[in-house]
Amino acid sequence: MGGIIDINELVFEGRDRILIITNAYPHPDQLYRNGFIHRRVLSYMESDIAIDVFVLHPAYKNPGGYVYEEVQVYRGTEAHLRTLLSYKAHKKALIHFVNPQMVHAIKETCPDMPIITWVHGFETEAWHRRWFNFLDNAASLRRVLNMADTYYVDQLSFMNWFYRTTDLDVTFVHISEWFKTHIAECDARAVSRKSVIIPNVIDETLFSYQEKPAEYRKKILTIRPYASRKYANDLSVNAVLELSKRPIFQELDFSFYGDGVLFDEITGPLLEFKNVTVHKGFLPQNEIADLHKQFGVFLCPTRLDSQGVSMCEAMSSGLVPISTDTTAIPEFVEHDVSGLLTKKDNPVDIADAIERLYFNPEVFSRISSAASRSIQEKCATNVVINKELELING
Repeated sequence: MGGIIDINELVFEGRDRILIITNAYPHPDQLYRNGFIHRRVLSYMESDIAIDVFVLHPAYKNPGGYVYEEVQVYRGTEAHLRTLLSYKAHKKALIHFVNPQMVHAIKETCPDMPIITWVHGFETEAWHRRWFNFLDNAASLRRVLNMADTYYVDQLSFMNWFYRTTDLDVTFVHISEWFKTHIAECDARAVSRKSVIIPNVIDETLFSYQEKPAEYRKKILTIRPYASRKYANDLSVNAVLELSKRPIFQELDFSFYGDGVLFDEITGPLLEFKNVTVHKGFLPQNEIADLHKQFGVFLCPTRLDSQGVSMCEAMSSGLVPISTDTTAIPEFVEHDVSGLLTKKDNPVDIADAIERLYFNPEVFSRISSAASRSIQEKCATNVVINKELELING
């Protein structure tokens, strides 16, 4: 368990360790904080890489440390990170959710240390990218407008410098080419000097492929957050309303899973239908994988996605994704090959895609197997981790 530590009296064996710097990490009392980083760390450790994690946050004024599933984690402020770096025990820094404090600490203590930075989204996006979140919430609109001239300006100014600097040896990891070109570098108004494209991992063991009976083309699943309008859950609901006017509707079975401030509002119109079930709440990964085995179609329209991880997990399980031909989605779904892509903000097009699968079971079966095969070739654990290990060891 964690406790206050004297960061000035640490002892390290050797000087070939890797330091991961992030804004949050799983703890026995907070299991889900950046769990995807922890899963990466465990994979790296299986390849005999010695790793420490430092969680930088101003709340940790007293430095602390704990071990979580054999991973040594330290927590503290920028000053404590500088002290840790001054040991010179780490040969490379891996950063998730970068901010100026993380980079300045490295620049002033270990300027020659190579840095690999994963760019996830909010740290490099202009505020207006999520304009659709503020249309019906005056308080959140005021809050983001107040931040527009402070946090967003400062962060994007920092990213502009960070992408271009020659003072540090930095490699950037983007999860899709679209995100790199149209968001990360566009909003920061700078092209990164060194970058690679590596998508997020999809656990093909958990989300394993099982051949879908043709009958499953009538069973449609959606599992989405309802905290943002970027997930376009309203389009899924409106597609169901459109299908309710068509003769095939009673033969279809829909299940909506999710939670968030918009859940009740968006799913309300579905409650009148006997063939539509609505489940409010978040699901652990193993329960999601079990659900995948009971359905054939995954409904996941979007307004903004840098990858669409839940969509990719469903594809790995063999569900046919119905998503939107926008942002990064076409990098992961090829229309009529590994999924069906619909026009932006067009629930009728979504309804047409569902109806097409209904009348063409051979199309459903063909796309189902291709979806799993194609996404595992792009995002399976060994594929992604091997690319990251090459980067770390390079």
